[in-house]
Amino acid sequence: MKMKKADVKPFKEMLLELRARLRGDVSTLANAALSKSGSGGSGAGAVPNHMADFGSDTYEQDNTILLMNNEGETLTQIEGALVRIEEGVYGSCAECNSKIPKTRLKAIPYTPYCVKCASELETNRY
Repeated sequence: MKMKKADVKPFKEMLLELRARLRGDVSTLANAALSKSGSGGSGAGAVPNHMADFGSDTYEQDNTILLMNNEGETLTQIEGALVRIEEGVYGSCAECNSKIPKTRLKAIPYTPYCVKCASELETNRY
């Protein structure tokens, strides 16, 4: 079931905007992680004086890396959605080929699955 070009256009714009924002966020997070690891800890060039400070810095860096990974996965999904738009299959479930409701696409514009298939895949993953 193919979506009309006019119906796809707002989703493409949404995906492009989201991609641009996330790319900026990932770059910012990467720069923050690199500056922390390169500085040796808290502050500009300071070495932590206490083990608790070192633990806090490590925790912050781990959190930053986790956020970068999550945003990186979302960027990959966005790229996939943009490819599906170009191929003319955007809005069709990659699993069962049924139409993905526009309300779902508005909430998660990069989703390749309808609710039923996404739920089944999530259940089978665990």
